[in-house]
Amino acid sequence: MNARLKRPLLAVVVSGALLAGGLAVGTPAFADERDSATDVASILADDPTPSDPTSPPPTTETPTPEPSDPASSPEPSDEPTSPVPSEPVPGDPPTSQTPDPSTSPSETTPPPSEDPSTPPSEDPTTPTPAPDTQKPTGSFTLNTSAIWMGQRVALAQGTIKDDNPVADVKRVVSWGDGTSSTLKPGQAPINKQYTVAKTYTIKFTITDKAGNANSYSKTLKVTKPGSWKPSAYSVWPGQKITWKLTGVPAGTTKIWFDWGDGYKNWIAGKNQSFSGIYYHRLNGGLIKGKVTVRATFYNKYGASSALYVTQINVKTDSWKPTVKVTKPAKSTSAKAWRTVKGTVSDKGSGTPYVYVWVSRIVGSKVYCYTPQKKWKRVYTQDEYNNCAGLTIKPSKGKWSVKLSSLPKGGTIYVDAITWDWADHQSKWSSVKGKISKA
Repeated sequence: MNARLKRPLLAVVVSGALLAGGLAVGTPAFADERDSATDVASILADDPTPSDPTSPPPTTETPTPEPSDPASSPEPSDEPTSPVPSEPVPGDPPTSQTPDPSTSPSETTPPPSEDPSTPPSEDPTTPTPAPDTQKPTGSFTLNTSAIWMGQRVALAQGTIKDDNPVADVKRVVSWGDGTSSTLKPGQAPINKQYTVAKTYTIKFTITDKAGNANSYSKTLKVTKPGSWKPSAYSVWPGQKITWKLTGVPAGTTKIWFDWGDGYKNWIAGKNQSFSGIYYHRLNGGLIKGKVTVRATFYNKYGASSALYVTQINVKTDSWKPTVKVTKPAKSTSAKAWRTVKGTVSDKGSGTPYVYVWVSRIVGSKVYCYTPQKKWKRVYTQDEYNNCAGLTIKPSKGKWSVKLSSLPKGGTIYVDAITWDWADHQSKWSSVKGKISKA
């Protein structure tokens, strides 16, 4: 009801009676259906019918008023009364309703219960950490970018950085030859030996716990130092062979040369030529067949491998040599014997020397010619047997030796023998002559 209507002007229909100034006055039953009531209500924004909550909702049929005792009619009051629950009228604003007591509590919709198998939802107030996508960083160094076959390169890891503890970063070195090594944090430099000449790519890979990885690479050139050329690849025992060495790298300090027969020697660390022969092995025995020659180079990074140079075939000699003493035409003349001559031959390896013993007998006295080119008297058979022979190097199949102060008289004896490089011995060759004149 519009608050601008004050008593005693208020008129309300209650049980068919008009209350005015607290008095019940009889009024026509249809007094509230006047045309002016609708207009007034539209002006005052009131409904055309009373909105007393104690009054029943209007119906489409006009109720028949029943007389009532004015004294028993309640006096209008400004205090609101509790509305009587009623069915909602279409068009009325929604109001909260008390649940129907007749409705069973079990019929009410229960609140959703939590499924124990469902994990609890994250606390929306706690932020989810961002995934780790940052790659670790690092480095590594090599002590050189070029080495020889057999030498070792040293690798040192640098400083590793990551947004998480660097101790958890995995460090793997791939050496480029199919092998790899895992390094520990703070590990000392690690050495790697290469025995095949080529260029290798060395890769250092670091990976954190989240799988983020970074790789760093360097190249290493591995070479075989020096170039060798022998004068022959197949030789007789004792035949001289000459080696020509070129391509010796700068910085080479020395070279250890292995002949393949047990003998080894140092040579200078430079381009050069040198010669040698094959005969007996260091531990004994004549050399036959192939020998493998090797060389080891040295520089500030240490030694190379015992590098393969080549193989030399030492041929087998199956022939015995022959030696001959030539008797002078005038064998009675001392002058004719002052130069003793002879020949030597061999089909195989050849003879390095001819061994000649010269002696003479004068009456009961025996003399032998020494390597010091003197005549020495001997008194027993043992002394005679111990006389040293003359070692003569033949040239083009001939040999000769000069005797000094050969006196007149007596008988001169010349005996010769030889061995070839295959240790084959010739037969003795002997001549004699009675000297009767100077």
